[in-house]
Amino acid sequence: MTFDVLTDDGVRLVGERWPGRPGAPVVLGLHGITGNRKAFLPVIRALDGDADFVCFDARGRGLSDKPGDRSSYGHRRNAEDARAVLEHLGVSDVVVLGQSMGAWVGLQLAAHDPSSVRALVLGDGGYFQDLPAGLDPSTAVANIMGPGWLDRLRMTVPSRDVVLGLYKSLPAFDGWWGPDVDALLDAGLVDVEGGVRSACSDVAAEADSVDYFVPAGSPYVKADLGLVTCPVHLVRAAHGFAISPQTMEPMMTEAAVEEFATALPQLTVETVPGTNHYSVNFAPVGAAVLADAVRKVLP
Repeated sequence: MTFDVLTDDGVRLVGERWPGRPGAPVVLGLHGITGNRKAFLPVIRALDGDADFVCFDARGRGLSDKPGDRSSYGHRRNAEDARAVLEHLGVSDVVVLGQSMGAWVGLQLAAHDPSSVRALVLGDGGYFQDLPAGLDPSTAVANIMGPGWLDRLRMTVPSRDVVLGLYKSLPAFDGWWGPDVDALLDAGLVDVEGGVRSACSDVAAEADSVDYFVPAGSPYVKADLGLVTCPVHLVRAAHGFAISPQTMEPMMTEAAVEEFATALPQLTVETVPGTNHYSVNFAPVGAAVLADAVRKVLP
């Protein structure tokens, strides 16, 4: 079932709830940068009723409002939205599952509203090393996600079938595509004149993609790790976005994981062999690992 939440700055968020068995504890899902509330369907299935699962379209995505001002975005702002969703539901002390961008948002929520978060499970996200001198954050993001990623959000494509076909042709999805990916992509499209386009605002994606590196030299998200006191478990993909030879390296390198563990002593790390940034969340093997990690920290 879906629900609406109005934030303190007047943005309407659209969420969805997948009830578990009676009395099941709440798990809050926080999706990735171009994702939506359908991002955890395989994990929900793997949990098999052990959790009352909630996820919402982050501002600028899916059915939620899409402010046009870059200042309306950022990981801190997204974490405040997550808190608003929990307050709307009347729950606290929940397990938070954050995938990709959702990992950084979950860390912000745990840092600034610790009573909301019992434990964090991070799906292939949560830490980047400092950028080399002179490297622009937008260039670093393009190196990770592939050149032209923002242009693809702005494109109008003739039909949903064309979009699905384009994604199916990518090596990242080879061998494990299923109905849950169809549902995620369908929820991430909006009808426009001439076809369909992404329901993710390019303003939102661009602003949030570089927010991790703000301010330059001393990113606030990294500085706030010292405020996180709850258990944190990272489920890491062995490969990156895997849409081209240039995007095969893990999004979080071994060196980044080592730094992450130094900054967050309670961090535990699990790398899932053979997975990429997508399949660690959506392929059966990745979803099973994430569901098991969540199950271990449920009350």
